Amino acid sequence: MAGAAGGFLTRALESMLKECSPKKYGELQKAIQTYLDSTKETTQQSTSTEKIQSSSSAGDGSSNDATDAEAVKDGNNIDGSSSTQHTAEDLVTKPVATGGAITTALASAGHTLKGTEVELVLQPLRLAFETKNLKLVEPALDCLHKLIAYDHLEGDPGVEGGKNAEQFTDILNMVCGCVDNSSSDSTILQVLKVLLTAVASTKFRVHGEPLLGVIRICYNIALNSSVNQATSKAMLTQMISIVFRRMETDQITQDSPLSSDAHAQTETTEGDGSISNNVEITLDDQNGKGIILGDALSINRGKDTPLAFVEELQNLAGGADIKGLEAVLDKAVHLEDGKKITRGIDLDSMSMGHRDALLLFRTLCKMGMKEENDEVTIKTRLLSLELLQGLLEGVSHSFTKNFHFIDSVKAYLSYALLRSSVSQSPVIFQYATGIFTVLLLRFRESLKGEIGVFFPLIVLRSLDSSDSPLIQRTSVLRMLEKVCKDPQMLVDIFVNYDCDLEAANLFERMVTALSKIAQGTFNADPNSVTASQTTSIKGSSLQCLVNVLKSLVDWENSRREFEKQNGNTQFTDEDVSTRESNDLRNREEGPSNFEKVKAHKSTIEAAVSEFNRQPGKGIEYLISNKLVEYKPASVAQFLRNTPSLDKAMVGDYLGQHEEFPLAVMHAYVDSMAFSEMKFHTAIREFLKGFRLPGEAQKIDRIMEKFAERYCADNPGLFKNADTAYVLAYAVIMLNTDAHNPMVWPKMSKADFIRMNTMSDAEESAPKDLLEEIYESIVKDEIKMKTDRTGLGKSSKQKPETEERGRLVSILNLALPRRNSVTDTKSESEDIIKQTQAFFRTQGVKRGIFYTAQQIELVRPMVEAVGWPLLATFSVTMEEGDNKPRVLLCMEGFRAGIHITRVLGMDTMRYAFLTSLVRFTFLHAPKEMRSKNVEALRTLFSLCDAESDSLQDTWNAVLECVSRLEFITSTPAIAATVMQGSNQISRDGVLQSLKELAGRPSEQVFVNSVKLNSDSVVEFFKALCGVSAEEMKQTPARVFSLQKLVEISYYNMARIRMVWARIWSVLANHFISAGSHHDEKIAMYAIDSLRQLGMKYLERAELTNFTFQNDILKPFVILMRNSRSETIRALIVDCIIQMIKSKVGNIKSGWRSVFMIFTAAADDELESIVESAFENVEQVILEHFDQVVGDCFMDCVNCLIGFANNKTSHRISLKAIALLRICEDRLAEGLIPGGALKPIDVDADIAFDVTEHYWFPMLAGLSDLTSDPRSEVRNCALEVLFDLLNERGRKFSSAFWESIFHRVLFPIFDHVRHAGRDNLASSNDEWLRETSIHSLQLLCNLFNTFYKAFLLGDSNLMGQKFENCMRSSKELYEIN
Repeated sequence: MAGAAGGFLTRALESMLKECSPKKYGELQKAIQTYLDSTKETTQQSTSTEKIQSSSSAGDGSSNDATDAEAVKDGNNIDGSSSTQHTAEDLVTKPVATGGAITTALASAGHTLKGTEVELVLQPLRLAFETKNLKLVEPALDCLHKLIAYDHLEGDPGVEGGKNAEQFTDILNMVCGCVDNSSSDSTILQVLKVLLTAVASTKFRVHGEPLLGVIRICYNIALNSSVNQATSKAMLTQMISIVFRRMETDQITQDSPLSSDAHAQTETTEGDGSISNNVEITLDDQNGKGIILGDALSINRGKDTPLAFVEELQNLAGGADIKGLEAVLDKAVHLEDGKKITRGIDLDSMSMGHRDALLLFRTLCKMGMKEENDEVTIKTRLLSLELLQGLLEGVSHSFTKNFHFIDSVKAYLSYALLRSSVSQSPVIFQYATGIFTVLLLRFRESLKGEIGVFFPLIVLRSLDSSDSPLIQRTSVLRMLEKVCKDPQMLVDIFVNYDCDLEAANLFERMVTALSKIAQGTFNADPNSVTASQTTSIKGSSLQCLVNVLKSLVDWENSRREFEKQNGNTQFTDEDVSTRESNDLRNREEGPSNFEKVKAHKSTIEAAVSEFNRQPGKGIEYLISNKLVEYKPASVAQFLRNTPSLDKAMVGDYLGQHEEFPLAVMHAYVDSMAFSEMKFHTAIREFLKGFRLPGEAQKIDRIMEKFAERYCADNPGLFKNADTAYVLAYAVIMLNTDAHNPMVWPKMSKADFIRMNTMSDAEESAPKDLLEEIYESIVKDEIKMKTDRTGLGKSSKQKPETEERGRLVSILNLALPRRNSVTDTKSESEDIIKQTQAFFRTQGVKRGIFYTAQQIELVRPMVEAVGWPLLATFSVTMEEGDNKPRVLLCMEGFRAGIHITRVLGMDTMRYAFLTSLVRFTFLHAPKEMRSKNVEALRTLFSLCDAESDSLQDTWNAVLECVSRLEFITSTPAIAATVMQGSNQISRDGVLQSLKELAGRPSEQVFVNSVKLNSDSVVEFFKALCGVSAEEMKQTPARVFSLQKLVEISYYNMARIRMVWARIWSVLANHFISAGSHHDEKIAMYAIDSLRQLGMKYLERAELTNFTFQNDILKPFVILMRNSRSETIRALIVDCIIQMIKSKVGNIKSGWRSVFMIFTAAADDELESIVESAFENVEQVILEHFDQVVGDCFMDCVNCLIGFANNKTSHRISLKAIALLRICEDRLAEGLIPGGALKPIDVDADIAFDVTEHYWFPMLAGLSDLTSDPRSEVRNCALEVLFDLLNERGRKFSSAFWESIFHRVLFPIFDHVRHAGRDNLASSNDEWLRETSIHSLQLLCNLFNTFYKAFLLGDSNLMGQKFENCMRSSKELYEIN
């Protein structure tokens, strides 16, 4: 290595010496010989060790050449690190003579030449460059490249007073001078290698003007060399990257950073330079006085800057026309007195790395501003913009937060971006969108104000304006597709602009503009736009909108996940901000207020909208919402300071004669100051804020108040206010006359003076004043602040103006219209003057940028754009069958439904869902297309993944499932799908429908188990509703009824409380279905009900619960109400089957079972009665231990019902016998509370629990004694009195009294009625066979228990004897 390093220069110079002609290159020959002689002397005096080293150095020359190429290839990585190792190994420590210093230094990489050594080495190279001889220049370039690459040259070219600065600057200039139109490609490549190595070197430090010279020559090569163009571009990119990486690693020399609000102002001279005749890069001082553009365009950061100034600045930036804005910005970066202001960092406080980066950045921006139309300038501009974009994309994240540096360059960056954004060249505009994209994604925290200006200028103008070329709109859409994928950026835009009272709603306006384009309502010349272009634009807009929704979903998910991981739902200001700079400020308004600010802003916008329709109602709205006080001064202030008000409406309101508007007008005028203001200037200022109304009386009131105010502010100018009033009117007339082309002839100066001359000379305005006013008005029309159309424009221009007024304006202003050259120039000059005036008098601070983290911010964002998005998706679905756009719409629907569900926005969620359901077109199969199949597929996917979001739309979803099954299962309906389309398309759609009717459709019901409690109840309600509709069809369908049974099975494991809610829905539906007029439907419903009952009876029920009874109640109702014998028989069979299979599990269900059997006992069909009774008998005889508690009473009532049955006396007798068995079980204590207990004389005789169980049985037997069948009557009598005789000893006297009155004595009611009504003949049989026997049994019973219970109660005893005797007497008389 050492040999190679030491010998490359000698070998190269020796070869060059051979090419030198003494006559032509004498000086070069002498310089080379001088160097060679000095090295030979050194060689002769060297020791053997040195000879070995020299020999070794020469022998390794080839390896050095190879390393050389690598060094060029990786020029940005060249430093002293690799050579340090060789220096450590090969360093010779013994002293060397002065003549051998060069050889020693060149012997090892990293050794630097010093003093005269540098000149001795560079002189031959310098002279070789001057020869322009290819055989001399290329070896010289190669030598210089290696000298720099091996760190043999150390210095600071471009630094005044720097080491070797002058020599190295000179040699660099010579290297650059090697490139001209006649240079070979190999020479150009060598030059590029040298320049890249020089810029990358850590010892050969290129700064300032030499650095720009390097960039300059690379520019020329990139523009002019076809062979080395790509290489030159790559090296330019690499050089720029090196410069900025060094800047990022350099430290600012000051101990503490400068405050961004207290920037130093330093006079600097940045030098002059040029790039041949092709490209010109200069750092000239420029004339003009102003503030750096970036500060001029920044939105107000501090509270001390008046709102009016900020609004005026925004108006200027977005108002009249682009040319005017360019003029403003051009003047803003120039000076009038030759002094340059640099906001950001004092240049003296910068490190060299920072200075180089600053100069290079500004140079790139300036090159990107050039607007000449020649080919070279255009190429230069494109290359500069390309490099600028690559630079912004490639810098580190820390650079994007370097507010000091960005403050220093944003003026030029903004100006370059402005000129590019208004360029008519599609390529240049495309670079503008690319640069702006990078600013949005990476620099938005540093450039809040600039983004607030350029977003409307680049994005909204291109999307909304009919003037924007189609290719520009396409570029913006491509940019937005990328931008809208960044969730944090969208939220940041919303927070910093839409939630800022002083800023435009950028996010909302962007979405609205995209929505209009996607719907096909964008402005474009139909003759210049092809169908494919329209489709492409719509598709791109739709993609952007879908990306917006998906980004909101992603952001909400990420923030929710972040909150879960951190267990923290509240964020402080430090959490919200991601600013890493040391000048982080305390914020007065934290992100927690963003929602409130946005709501307040929305309220103001609504009030303004209302005012612009009806001023009176608008003011009422403002007062009712406490936006202004009910005071004339407060309303007047609002009218003056709210720029978005319709100026015509403001004028109309001020001219009203009612008391309050009149007071507002007076307060409005009184709030203005006209002191020391010329009359025509005052009236111009006065009329800036509103348009005069059209009624003379209104104008009269306004002008009258103006005259009064002007005279008050300027006393002595006029004798009285009448003079000012007349003059004001005359000025208005003159303005209309002079600038309305429809008025002819025009008013002359003499006419104007004559109009204002009064009989009393003292009352007339001075003639000089009138002449001055006339000339001013004729020369310069009086216009409102936002009157862009002028008062005298022809009616032909109105439609264009009105159309533009419809668009969202830039910074709350109308978009610029196309003016004539004269109009553009005059308006531009006006804006220039006003901007300069504001710049001189006001300072604008950088706006605080909030990086929001609050999850709650998503809701107002969705509220702002949700409805336009839904409208877009709906219109797109209705338009055609473009599959890519349909799929995008489906993504949008999914995202919209998800985010609205998560945020609890039920109205919007319902709208999204119902729209999606409507687009399935299952209600109109003839009109179905493939897009409708996609809608159905999306709906099913939502049911699978977002089932909780459907909630109140389950009915519509399940209707779709039902219709799908009907279409696919009915051939006649399936044949009508896509009627009129080709067979292949129809078959494809039908196949897709059949696939969806399979597993996806089934999954809707299977997933019901995933629903929460409220949702599953809604699901059952909806399915019952759909089933009810199916059963009304002809023929009736049971698809949903079948699914009800299935999902009931799926959800059987839910808790009892939820099932109770579900069953309350199901029971009513099954009752309705079981009562259907079609027996097949009814039978299917009852069988389904049986299946559910059987399934539920598998669950054990604890004591005192009644849910089994609720489950079986529908059977009871159906059994009682059905008129069909088949249905009633089926119900009985179902109950019998349940008993046989689940008898051990039935608890509270016995009540419903006995109710059903009781209803069956009254049936007229003997088979039903017999079947039911057989099972009742079996239950009592075999499973009586299961019939407990209150169900016992239902069992008794059931048996009494069967005993009263008239179809079979056998069943009646068996029923009475079973009643006797029940009585025995009751007496034995097998029924809780039913066992008889000894009488407690101290107990409360008014209540005995046994009566609850005994009395119904006794009363039933008593009723049976009147049965027309004698065997039934006699059996009932015997059982009744046997029971009383056997159990009566334990009955209480109160119970006995109840038995006599309510059980025994009613037996003889027939006798008493017969005696009174002479109906003896009808009761002969009963009297003959039963009455005497009944009376005897009664008497025996009375005698048996008389002593025990009735002896002490003579009244009761007498009453009973009286009754008995009366009955006996009646019987005796009848007989």
